[in-house]
Amino acid sequence: MSQATLLFVDHDPAASAPLAGALPAGVRLVHCTGYDQARKLLQGKHGVAVAVLELGLDGADAFALLEELQQHSPSTVRMVLTSSGSQADAVAAINRGRVWRYLARPCPPRELAGHLAEALRAHAADVQERKGARQRLLGGVKVLVDILELVNPEALDYSRRIRERVLTTGRLLNVQPLSRLELAVTLSHVGCLALPGEIVAKMNTGQALTPEEQQIFGMHPSIAASLLNNIDTLAPVARIILHQSAPLHDGQPLESRIIKVALDVDRLENRGADAVKVLESMRGKARAYDQTVVEAMLRAVYRPEPVPVRRVGLAELREGMVMAEDMVNADGVKLLLRGQRLSAASLARLAAFPETLGLHGPFLVLAPEAGAGGGQGQDQG
Repeated sequence: MSQATLLFVDHDPAASAPLAGALPAGVRLVHCTGYDQARKLLQGKHGVAVAVLELGLDGADAFALLEELQQHSPSTVRMVLTSSGSQADAVAAINRGRVWRYLARPCPPRELAGHLAEALRAHAADVQERKGARQRLLGGVKVLVDILELVNPEALDYSRRIRERVLTTGRLLNVQPLSRLELAVTLSHVGCLALPGEIVAKMNTGQALTPEEQQIFGMHPSIAASLLNNIDTLAPVARIILHQSAPLHDGQPLESRIIKVALDVDRLENRGADAVKVLESMRGKARAYDQTVVEAMLRAVYRPEPVPVRRVGLAELREGMVMAEDMVNADGVKLLLRGQRLSAASLARLAAFPETLGLHGPFLVLAPEAGAGGGQGQDQG
């Protein structure tokens, strides 16, 4: 079990000393004498279960710190200690949703320890609830991805091709939380569920689209956003996807700008262009592309060594393997795409209808030891 951290911000270095022996086992007590010191601690990515702040140390900075905690660490239980002259500020903070509880001074150590124990229990319950909510959310996302894979695997190929490049760029730019960017790139083309498959296939293979087809394809981000906005927790992801193909503007989320650059690079790379040269050509085009994203993606681009491949029969296919060539049935229909990672859903479909699908092995796949890391298998063959 990970250790819970209690952040205590008080001008008196000895104020938290009586709590040291009164806290539950496994709780780490960290005392800061000012908001700036506490802010530096938080920037160091220390997980904080409970934060207790004395009001009035540096004026309004206490409220700025409370807002940072609320935004970047929503599971942290926030409490404030007040003197009689600052109780109005504490009440205002509670009314604005910034703190869980305020304690008036003087507050005896035993009473304070009791409040802190209750706050730690509230934090543990909130963490479990958030974990359960995230598992339910990821389950719903997996269903959407599996449906897209069955209905329109070419659309899913977009997100698979750009996924690692987008996430690496996000890490370099310290995008927080990175999980939001990961969800956005995973669901970036889920709106293609509503589009004709032949249009998506033409776009995916670099074929020219008619003006009408371009207009239809350009609808998929707004379709995805409308779909995902029905799930409250996916509203920020929906906003990212909505703007992922839009012209650069001030209100565009950073995650959208990253995906936009990756998609434009992928589109030209799919026509035979070199990714590095494409990115270098984006330098200086500040009206079209976020230059910090372009520079970060240049650092993210790499050329892996050739990956070993092997031929396997249908019964040897396993979840996680990466196709080194398209899987085509007897009628010439593509069932799986080169670079596509085998999922449980695709394996179940292949196993259930081998004769109906007209499968004839063996199939060329990346060697398991090479395919386990994912990301760039589509460049091999």
